[in-house]
Amino acid sequence: MRDLLRGYATAIFESAATVGHARRVASDLGVFSRALHESDPLRNVLTDVAIAPRARRGVVHDLLEGKAAAESQALASWAALVEPAAELPVAVLALVELALETADASEAGQVRPISAEELLGGRTAVRERIRGYADRLFQEVDGLERIDDIEDELVRFARTVDSNRTLRRALGNPSTAVAQRVALVEDLLRGKVLPATARLVAYVLKAGHIRDLVGTLEWVAGLAAEERGRRVAEVRSAVELDDAEYLRLVEALERTAGHPVEVRVQIEPSLLGGMAVAIGDTVIDGSVRHRLDRLRETLAPSTALRDMSTLEHDRS
Repeated sequence: MRDLLRGYATAIFESAATVGHARRVASDLGVFSRALHESDPLRNVLTDVAIAPRARRGVVHDLLEGKAAAESQALASWAALVEPAAELPVAVLALVELALETADASEAGQVRPISAEELLGGRTAVRERIRGYADRLFQEVDGLERIDDIEDELVRFARTVDSNRTLRRALGNPSTAVAQRVALVEDLLRGKVLPATARLVAYVLKAGHIRDLVGTLEWVAGLAAEERGRRVAEVRSAVELDDAEYLRLVEALERTAGHPVEVRVQIEPSLLGGMAVAIGDTVIDGSVRHRLDRLRETLAPSTALRDMSTLEHDRS
């Protein structure tokens, strides 16, 4: 299982346990795993390297919609997106095992401990786990203003740690049990930051050995800034959208992005028709103007056009 998926799954399981969904998620993943192994058509689609990861995610999302808990749908879909296609069945089996462990611990009033095996790897592996965890927490947060708050709180806490030598040593000392360091952070942040911020800081300490705690916290704040960019969809439309069209557009973009988005529409008659959308680094241009420009580029070098140009010249 990729570290990116491992971090994402940890966040999902924590959230599911908090609202009493841990056993349901384990059951849903077990059903999905069996379907993946017993259905040749499903397995062939989801393990086909020629199919784009986003398309595979869409297949899983549609398959589980209305049939599984929201956490299960999100986790299985994410696995289809980030895991190498050929390794997806094995990754899902591993997720089932972790989900069952989480459910057992939750029902016993405990938190599933993170095993040493889950913390293997160096700086890159640790950061991948943190990124996956952060990606899920950001998905659970509604509104750009909350993402802004998380970023600000992470930056402020990083500065606090950097300016306090005693605190920096206490949190960065690998000889101190992780549970003790996490408890210290929870006491420091309780009631002072958003729950998502406190969870992110705690997971930074749980994800593996970190040499530069302050630098890592600042990097996580940067992830929040990236998420803010992905939350805004800049739409240029040739015509005004009515309420129904706007709602359909929002639904389609959120489905594509995998999280809530803030849609900002600008009217540009010069597009002639259709619309162009930019979400973060993703640009989708379906305007008539764009299609005409592409057509012009395609036809410009053609012999027919050169012949027509020559004919017009001869006629003159």
